[in-house]
Amino acid sequence: MKINKTLGFSVAALSFLALGYFGVQHFGRNNMFTIAAAVGGAGAISYVLQKPNQPQSPSNQPEPQPTPMKTQRKGRKS
Repeated sequence: MKINKTLGFSVAALSFLALGYFGVQHFGRNNMFTIAAAVGGAGAISYVLQKPNQPQSPSNQPEPQPTPMKTQRKGRKS
């Protein structure tokens, strides 16, 4: 499984580098910086706007009461 992740990350990194290289050749340096800033900004905004996934307990049911603990009595020494 670790090899698949490493291979996937390597392929993704190489494809992003190739996309950047050919993008600069086609669109120009300043346009690629603008595109990169827009994608980075969209990623930052989506990260900030995410709501945490917290399970909510139903409000109409009372919370369970804790069960009392039984303690052992020490016997009398004679």
